Amino acid sequence: MYNSVMTFRRAFYAILVVVLVHSILLFTDGYFLIQWIDGPMHLAGGFAIGMLALAIHRFETNRTHIKPVSIWYHYLFVIGFVALIAVLWEFHEYILDHTLTVWMGWPQAQISLQDTMADLLLGLLGGTFAFLCYRKE
Repeated sequence: MYNSVMTFRRAFYAILVVVLVHSILLFTDGYFLIQWIDGPMHLAGGFAIGMLALAIHRFETNRTHIKPVSIWYHYLFVIGFVALIAVLWEFHEYILDHTLTVWMGWPQAQISLQDTMADLLLGLLGGTFAFLCYRKE
């Protein structure tokens, strides 16, 4: 139980850092001043959400399973969770681009389909890196 709590704590801190950096970049126009920063932010977001997915999955499997679970089972859960959050984030950007961005005259977050696909891929890579870093904890 103690390790699960520590893992949740680390995951929430990682998510908090990503959200804080994202907020700073939004309010300072950092995404437009440093155009390459979007990719690393999606990678970091995927990593942080991957940490949360590992914490959730590890907590539930430790609580409910008696037999050991395959590493591929863990990875599929993590990457599926990260993919779900990444897709929801891209929907969030799409909705903002077609509401607040239009109303307020802000620049769009989703420049192209290629940008969206790159964002999703980087999120999945971030989740995979989190899995590789924390799978044995």
